[in-house]
Amino acid sequence: MTAIDSTRAQPFASTLSQWTRTGPTKLQPIIPENGSSPAGDQVTLSAQAKGLMAGGSGANPAMGAPREFAITGIPPASSDPTDDYFAKMHKYFEDLNNFTKKTLGLGDRVGVGLTGDIINVMKKAAAKAGIVEPEMPASIKAMKEEREARSASEPEKEPGPGMKGTSLITLYMPEEEGGGQVEIWLDNKGLDKLADLSAQTVKSSLVDLMKGDDKAAAANAAIDNGIFGKAFAENAAWHPEFRTPKARMAYFDPSVEPGESPLFMIQSKAQAGYVSQHAGDLAASLINLLKAAKD
Repeated sequence: MTAIDSTRAQPFASTLSQWTRTGPTKLQPIIPENGSSPAGDQVTLSAQAKGLMAGGSGANPAMGAPREFAITGIPPASSDPTDDYFAKMHKYFEDLNNFTKKTLGLGDRVGVGLTGDIINVMKKAAAKAGIVEPEMPASIKAMKEEREARSASEPEKEPGPGMKGTSLITLYMPEEEGGGQVEIWLDNKGLDKLADLSAQTVKSSLVDLMKGDDKAAAANAAIDNGIFGKAFAENAAWHPEFRTPKARMAYFDPSVEPGESPLFMIQSKAQAGYVSQHAGDLAASLINLLKAAKD
């Protein structure tokens, strides 16, 4: 499992995790610029990557690259191709970060984390908008293949069925808005079905599962016993708050019997007011994203 956290620091590290994976596959808390972030894989970064991850206009250029490279963005003829690749990847994730926030209708101060199949959905939608991931040069491909060969005898622990079966979009709220996070959980098996639905229909069909009536209780029980509950259990040591939200809005497939798990839900323990106010717009933005990525 690879997680992309589109605050300024995390996303660049996450792409490198595809070939420098050193840690567990469960979501674990990391402290990014503006909140607590569940990251997928831990990564080991090169000197080039560390220089680029500093971010911002005042960041140092990548190790070995002349300062003109950082200022103009045009590498001199003698520069290392890996420097050029790292710089392009840094720019790619900045653009992907901005695209993600714009697509979901988020403010600049809100951080975003992506885990699961939704990563490829976002990348595909971004590519259709002209934001294309740079091609990996042969030298880095060789490093990737070498590392995979070395670690073949020690396979990493695969994510559990809950994390394999779900996607998670995490919004990290700025401190001036109360901090904490908002989670958008999706059942991966329902992504295609959601893409065929009307955004307005989904927005108007959200169900408040914190009302405490019998229907809400049955729905919450289905969540705990279904694919989302499995994901919660796999991350219980790191994120017990997944099971105890103060707000939870969900969309259920109208063609299935009552008591089934939802296709997606928006929840939060720290930002109940935000969920109540913005769940509809987030749901509509999510549907539009899935439509934009559809072939």
